[in-house]
Amino acid sequence: MTIGPKAYFFAFLVVMPLFPCLAATAHRTEGHTANVPAAGAKKKPSDVGPVLALVSLSKQRVWLYGSSGVIAESAVTTGMAGHRTPTGVFSILQKSKFHRSNLYWNAPMPYMQRITWSGVTFHAGVITGQPASHGCIRLPHRFAVELWGMTKIGTRVVVVPDNASVVTNVRSQLPVPKLTSVSVEANGQSTNPLENVSPNVLKVANTPAPVTSPDTRLLNPLERARLMRGIATNEAAAKTKAAAMAKETSALKAAAAKSAAASLRASESAFTIARARRDAAAVAMDRTTTPVSAERAKSAFAVAEARFAEAQKASEDARAHEAIETAEASAAAKAAADAEQASREAATKQKVAERSIEPISIFVSKKTGRLYIRQSWAPIYEAPVVFKDIEQPVGTHLYLAVAAEGNGESLRWLSVSLPSRGSAQLRDGARQPSREPLASGRAQRSQEAAANPLERFQLSEEAKQFIEERLWAGASLIVSDEGLSNETGTYTDFIVLTR
Repeated sequence: MTIGPKAYFFAFLVVMPLFPCLAATAHRTEGHTANVPAAGAKKKPSDVGPVLALVSLSKQRVWLYGSSGVIAESAVTTGMAGHRTPTGVFSILQKSKFHRSNLYWNAPMPYMQRITWSGVTFHAGVITGQPASHGCIRLPHRFAVELWGMTKIGTRVVVVPDNASVVTNVRSQLPVPKLTSVSVEANGQSTNPLENVSPNVLKVANTPAPVTSPDTRLLNPLERARLMRGIATNEAAAKTKAAAMAKETSALKAAAAKSAAASLRASESAFTIARARRDAAAVAMDRTTTPVSAERAKSAFAVAEARFAEAQKASEDARAHEAIETAEASAAAKAAADAEQASREAATKQKVAERSIEPISIFVSKKTGRLYIRQSWAPIYEAPVVFKDIEQPVGTHLYLAVAAEGNGESLRWLSVSLPSRGSAQLRDGARQPSREPLASGRAQRSQEAAANPLERFQLSEEAKQFIEERLWAGASLIVSDEGLSNETGTYTDFIVLTR
């Protein structure tokens, strides 16, 4: 039977309502301005370096900034009344392409990127043009895929209530990396001047960087961290091998001691028997009544006496051998325990060294009067900090190092400022981000406003040196009136809530 055109038309009318996602997909892509590869194209996303995502709740829009400025932007849908998306400074904590909500009816959340463990995420969804989510930041599907390829765990995210300016290439008063000099042999191999230094990166000494010469080179903090990681990795491998060998030696020595103890027991048993036979032969010799029996008893006693002497000598030798083997087994067991402990310590140092190649995060809080530093989400440093004009608000300001410049002695930074809690908006830099360069006057005012927070506090020389020795692209600095938020935990970077 053939199916005519009219039958196809009615079938189309029946089937189309079953696929509302087609229309939704078309609607979700509205407002996306970045270039998207053609269908079927499999283009691997290039590493754009450290990036910063800025979300405006009033504009219902997100901008992605890199070292060159805005690199992508899109419409978004944020939290509706009663489920407002929080504002403040966040970072990507988790990524999952096929996530489902554990709060809202197992709803699909494709290309999910979590920014709080309490449930706020980026994910692909329907874009409505106004707040409509339960607190998450919905993205058009194509942009969600694109953003997924440009972010990493730890990528900084800033959510503002209205507008905020991202100032590029900020320099004034920001910390700079400290370079370390190393000597280079004629064959081009580096002679590590830190080889006798503990690979615990929290205590690595940094030497001043002298004028370079043909036999020296300078290591930036990331290169030095990688060098220390290599040292720690090699040391951990060597300690693990040594522990395995010590354990094997201990097992062999324990077996030898056990065998010596068994030999001692056997020799003592033989000695006891030989002594009993000698004593019996002596008694028999005393009880003889005839010369013939006396001669036989005397001969038997002589044999028993000789065997007793041999057993006594064997027992003494066995006792001495057992004492030596037991002492050696005890020493080998202690050496194995020490080697195992050294291996565990080296493994711990290796983990610290592994974390040391990750960017550091710095948080300066006026509320607590303290400086906090984390690396790979683990606290590594804390110190007091002195603020000027303590009664004046600072606001919340994020600085992100996005690239090294020159020979690595300076960094290129992005900065963004958020209003103080309860304030409508910062006066300087309150405009919608765009792809156009900032007007010179406005840029100058924004840069001055961004630099001002850095003049409000003073760090100790120790703290400055600690930062300089670990500072590299990807590092972030937050200066805020606020303290550590309740969202900041073991598996997060610093999270600062401004609402």
